[in-house]
Amino acid sequence: MELTFLGTGSALPSPTRLQSSLLVEADDHTLLVDCGSGAAHRLAQAETSHNAVDAVLLTHTHLDHVADLPTLVKARWLDDNPVLDVYGPPGTDEVVKTLLGVDSLTDRADVRVIELDRGGEAFDLGPHRMSYTETTHSAVCFAYRFDDRLTISGDTAPDESVFGLADGSELLLHECAFPDGVDSAGHTTPTALREGLEGISVGRVCLTHLFPETESQKTELEATVGEAVAGPVSVPDDLDSVLIE
Repeated sequence: MELTFLGTGSALPSPTRLQSSLLVEADDHTLLVDCGSGAAHRLAQAETSHNAVDAVLLTHTHLDHVADLPTLVKARWLDDNPVLDVYGPPGTDEVVKTLLGVDSLTDRADVRVIELDRGGEAFDLGPHRMSYTETTHSAVCFAYRFDDRLTISGDTAPDESVFGLADGSELLLHECAFPDGVDSAGHTTPTALREGLEGISVGRVCLTHLFPETESQKTELEATVGEAVAGPVSVPDDLDSVLIE
């Protein structure tokens, strides 16, 4: 499984970090997790065709996680590839229709929305067996686990159900939106994340969804969270890749 960080930033503009998006490639299956502004162009920079995406999995429907869906869908439609499956929490269908309505893509493209219920029942997506749980955020948001290999937190305040989902994962991608001392309702700071990770086992941790004020504190973030993790802790940049054997 190879992961490419297409966007590691937030809803606020950054010169180096685009909005949330992650490319997950495994067993000839290409999945996009979230599709924030700039994701389609980052795909091109990662030398991955927009036509190669088999499905999009949304953690939630805030704009910084869905804004580039119309760009992706229109590019595929222009290449006579109008079919795309989009998975997400309740409310995803209405949001996708609204986004695609901007350029009449609702009628021209064949985007099939699969809404997951809030019960957290496991499902199959390509080669992955997916588990998920609801996070603590200002919108309905899901954290996802790919077998025992990868857990993605989505946007969340420190949440015991998310840490429980991650326990035993080879890699945890967890948001660390703000530095310590900042009002972070619905998001996570490094000390709060360190405290939540104590008592669970993860192989390594990547910190994402950084707001601009967090950018200058990469070293501090890694050191603080690393106190609770035996393996490496890192803050990836856009277009960085991670391989899970």
